[in-house]
Amino acid sequence: MNNKYMDNVYPKIDLIALIRGLIKSAMRLLVPGILLVVLATSVMCFRVWHSYYPRYQASASFTVHMKNPFYSTQQYYNNSAAEQMAKTFPQILTNGLLSDRVKEQLGITAMPDVRASAVGNTNIFTLTVTSPDPQVAYDVLNCVIENYPTVAEFVVGSTELALLDESGMPTQPVNRPDYIRSGLLGAFAGFAIWGCLAFFYWATHRTVSGEEELRSVINLPCIGRMPKVRGIKNGRCPVVNDRNDKFGFNESVRLLRIRVERALDKIGGKVLLVTSTLPNEGKTTVSINIATALAQKGKKVLLVDCDLRNPSVGSVLGIENQNGLSEFLKARCDINSIYCNSKTPNLSVVLGGKPVDNPVMLLNNRKAHIFVEEVKKSFDYIILDTPPSAMMADATEIGQWADASILTVRQDYALRRQILEAAQSLNDTGKPILGTIINMTTPQSGKSGYYGYGYGYYGSYGGRDDEE
Repeated sequence: MNNKYMDNVYPKIDLIALIRGLIKSAMRLLVPGILLVVLATSVMCFRVWHSYYPRYQASASFTVHMKNPFYSTQQYYNNSAAEQMAKTFPQILTNGLLSDRVKEQLGITAMPDVRASAVGNTNIFTLTVTSPDPQVAYDVLNCVIENYPTVAEFVVGSTELALLDESGMPTQPVNRPDYIRSGLLGAFAGFAIWGCLAFFYWATHRTVSGEEELRSVINLPCIGRMPKVRGIKNGRCPVVNDRNDKFGFNESVRLLRIRVERALDKIGGKVLLVTSTLPNEGKTTVSINIATALAQKGKKVLLVDCDLRNPSVGSVLGIENQNGLSEFLKARCDINSIYCNSKTPNLSVVLGGKPVDNPVMLLNNRKAHIFVEEVKKSFDYIILDTPPSAMMADATEIGQWADASILTVRQDYALRRQILEAAQSLNDTGKPILGTIINMTTPQSGKSGYYGYGYGYYGSYGGRDDEE
């Protein structure tokens, strides 16, 4: 494809488009994302439960009084002694002076966590013992109280300890498993992983959400946007009509018809090929509505189902005929027997006929050229509904019949590289590409003019067009 129709497949990132893309990617990964959050939360809670060991704490508070102080202020000396006892306690405990006595008296092999502290600028001294065994915590506390003054005498002098408060035998652990905090951390980790996966999915599955993004992939004009429409039953498609147009669908189709008609008149053409990148993009809906809108204006229009592998126009419009395009190309019937009338005045339809496995051979034979030349004599416009051009070579072959083509792009559906490949395939026909149509748009995707129409959901609007 020449440079006129292509730009960088990965253009500069628009922040709003990035946020929308990440949200949509996260929604596409909704089930695995929720499972990740639940799994991470469960793992963190299990980790807390598995590693939890209860710890019991016994404590006692004393007032410290010095014997025969040499300082003039008794209270000041008592306060200093309490502070000095707290500061020297770790050293006394670690050098074995106290711990050896306690272990020997209680017959234990290791000391639990024992700490001492002074309360502010007071002569209150507090001892705290923490252990997985409440009995050990209580026994060690009493043993430390008994031996500590004697061991500390050579450091702070002779002291007396007067018991103020004692916790007694601990009955409840001081530590509790914090499942809420752990669960929140796990959920946060799960959401973070989900976000990373959404970003990776977005980066590797970048689609097109608007006209500017589409033009950055293939430098073609967007000649129309068709909105999503609610309430369409299976096997049907939304068709432009004169009824209440609450979705803006009718206006979108009529403005699309104006642009198509002007573009074809400008090049002196009457045969228009309508295709898409992938299945399920609604190219049959676009074909039917362009043909219907032209017929409603009084033009004599022929809609041809050129998807010989999986024809769908007949099921969508509710038209049946034993003979179709494939039967004519196989020389099993004449051209007049394949025409069908539709419910719309001035609109005739040629169905695809019985599906064939390899339609390329049929599309290349002499009968195909005879068919095109014959219908040109009888109709003002011929709309060719073809298979997706990025998947089948059929559209390229049919493109030889057409005067111009249109590429249908469903919003947030086909990947950028796939759209580029489809446009390249159309460009290989040597016929002009009038532009693109963004299909199934949502209100926020439009930025100007009539592009902002539409709400809701198409539903299974296209019968087998959804499978094409």
